[in-house]
Amino acid sequence: MGFRARLASRQETAETLVCVGLDPLLEKMPQCLNDGPGSLADKTELWMSDIAAATGPFASMFKPQSAHWEAIPGGVEALKRTVDRIRRMCPDIPIFGDGKRGDISRTQQKYRDAFFDILGVDGMNFSPYMGKDCMAALVDKENPGRALVGLCYTSNPEAREIQDLVLGDGSRLWESMAFKILCWAEDLGVVEDAGLVMAAAYESPKKSGKIYSNHLAICRKLVGDRLWFLIPGIGTQGGAIEETVRAAYTGPGSIAINSSSEIIFASNSSDFAEAAAKKAKELRDQINAAL
Repeated sequence: MGFRARLASRQETAETLVCVGLDPLLEKMPQCLNDGPGSLADKTELWMSDIAAATGPFASMFKPQSAHWEAIPGGVEALKRTVDRIRRMCPDIPIFGDGKRGDISRTQQKYRDAFFDILGVDGMNFSPYMGKDCMAALVDKENPGRALVGLCYTSNPEAREIQDLVLGDGSRLWESMAFKILCWAEDLGVVEDAGLVMAAAYESPKKSGKIYSNHLAICRKLVGDRLWFLIPGIGTQGGAIEETVRAAYTGPGSIAINSSSEIIFASNSSDFAEAAAKKAKELRDQINAAL
């Protein structure tokens, strides 16, 4: 079963579209762990593993962000062990590696090996700036069904300076990229599990109360239901759930809505896992109310 089929199955079974981001920051580590024995890597592994176990009932996928682990001495090994632990605890929940890698073919192949063969995740995202090689080099015909998700319309406000550039044909850069990634996926024979990073609907920067979701609706017209959307921007970043779901959702496996900080940093006390589970459940219920 490929990534998107697994995601759809999990979303139907658990009735959740939530993606739990596992992005540890040492300065936010619960005090009870910080004061305990072991290395920083060991403590981080325990922290994120406990959160994964607690939020599992409300998660359709987990998404560790690699830089947050790479910055910790021994963090890469701790991430590998955490992925293995999640696999044992929650075997039906796919794990997605967030690294946003994008490089020439031979280097991109090494990123593929690092994420899929070493870390053992089920999917990864990539930056498409260096062209088709950024996606093609991640394809391994011996291992089909992996999710390959291209950056398209991201949730950081500064992205608008680049991604909204108007091209000669009147389209915006991100629109062209969405269509390009679909074409690459078709050419490479991986469209079934390919996807796009598409930011959640958001309030006008002028705080007018107006919610922008046109990017999601436009992208659905461009790629239909052929690509699934990994959606950041909910939670701490203030994305609008109802408008996001209305514009992007087409059925199980079509979107996964990520939340990281609001869930994993819900408490820095001994109840950190229970607090994270509560936040994940709240988000799940809010999303389901919008369906």
